[in-house]
Amino acid sequence: MSMEWIDTKFKLPDESERVLLYTPYRIFGEDYSCVGNRESITACKTRINRKNVPVFTHWMPLPDKPHR
Repeated sequence: MSMEWIDTKFKLPDESERVLLYTPYRIFGEDYSCVGNRESITACKTRINRKNVPVFTHWMPLPDKPHR
């Protein structure tokens, strides 16, 4: 599994896939990432310079669960 950030302009995750999301904005305080899905990417907007822009700019698949 690749652990590279994927630009939301070029590719979105599968509809039901939970992924790690990145935002360049200080929306979550000191945290710039959270877990979400495709709907999080397409629905979440913020206002920057009087324009609505997507909150999340990049995503990556979640890592595999730890082995026991």
